[in-house]
Amino acid sequence: MMSMSKKWFVISILTLLLLAGTWYLYTYQSDEEISEVQINPDVLQPSPGFSETSQIIYQEITLFVIDPQTGSLRRRLREIPEHQELLDKITQTIEYLIHPDSDIQNEAIPEETALLSVFVTHSGIVYLNLSRHVQDRHIGGLSAELATVASLVNTLLFNFQEIKQVQILVEGAEIETLAGHVDCRKPFSKMFLIDS
Repeated sequence: MMSMSKKWFVISILTLLLLAGTWYLYTYQSDEEISEVQINPDVLQPSPGFSETSQIIYQEITLFVIDPQTGSLRRRLREIPEHQELLDKITQTIEYLIHPDSDIQNEAIPEETALLSVFVTHSGIVYLNLSRHVQDRHIGGLSAELATVASLVNTLLFNFQEIKQVQILVEGAEIETLAGHVDCRKPFSKMFLIDS
């Protein structure tokens, strides 16, 4: 049998070896892990010709705006980010429709008209809630009223397959007409005839 002092000596040696081995493995493994996660600075540099905007995919939309020369509706192309939700796409499209360029007002939409909100039902009816200016500042007449409605309805039905009908609201309420001629009590489900 092993004496008590020899037993303690062996246990002490084994403990020291175990501690030394653990320390060696820990420090060796840490160095190895650090070298594995070091990042090559060249990888972080963008490749030539790269820009953040090149990652965005755009959807082309067609706006139906009044041609000031002829007074008829004409198509005008713009782009919106494709990744947006439908409500955001509709909102941005109507904003572009009101102002096809930042300094140009679509003459089909009365001055100072603003889009207050947009709602879409599961059945594909979009509710455009416009400010009172769309009525208060409307120049009147059948042709002008048709141009306003056609500009809004055609733009949405043409660009978004999810939309089946367009209902125009003013300050959150249903209206009979914009200026006394075109019945706006029900949603519009077909595009108007246009010159293009």
